[in-house]
Amino acid sequence: MEQNLGWLLARAAFNWRHTVDFYMEELGLTQSRWIALLHLGRLNEGCSQSELASDIGIEQPSMVRTLQHLEESGLIERRQCAEDARRRTLWLTEKGRQILSDVESMAKKGRQQLLNGLSREQRQVLHECLNQIIDNAQHSTQAIKK
Repeated sequence: MEQNLGWLLARAAFNWRHTVDFYMEELGLTQSRWIALLHLGRLNEGCSQSELASDIGIEQPSMVRTLQHLEESGLIERRQCAEDARRRTLWLTEKGRQILSDVESMAKKGRQQLLNGLSREQRQVLHECLNQIIDNAQHSTQAIKK
C-alpha cells in the first residue's frame, strides 16, 4: 500500500487541478492565472513577485509571464516598492477583486465535487495527514542540505 502513496498523491493533485480547471473555463482563466490570483488573495496584496512565486512553488520567470498576462487583462497592478526599487509588489484591481471572488466561488464548487462522499471527520484526517507529509518532506530536504 505505501509504495503507491506517492503515485496516488500525484494523481489526486493532477485530478484536483484538472477538475478545478473545468470550473474555471467559464471565467476564461488558465491554470497558472487562476492559481496566481488565488495565492495573491491568500498572501494579501503588497506581496512581492518572488514571494508569490515561492508560495505557488514555481520559478520566477514563469511567474513574471503569468503576471504580465494578468496585468494586461486589467486584473492586477505591479508597483515599485518604496523601500526597495528592485522589488515589485502586487495589487488587485477592482476587476481583479471581482474575478478573484468568482475564482473562489468556482474553486469551492470544484472542491465540493471532489470531496463528495467524505465525512467532515475524513476531511479533517486527510488535511492533517497531507500537512504532516508536507512537513516531513520539508524537514527531510532541509536536513539533506545541511
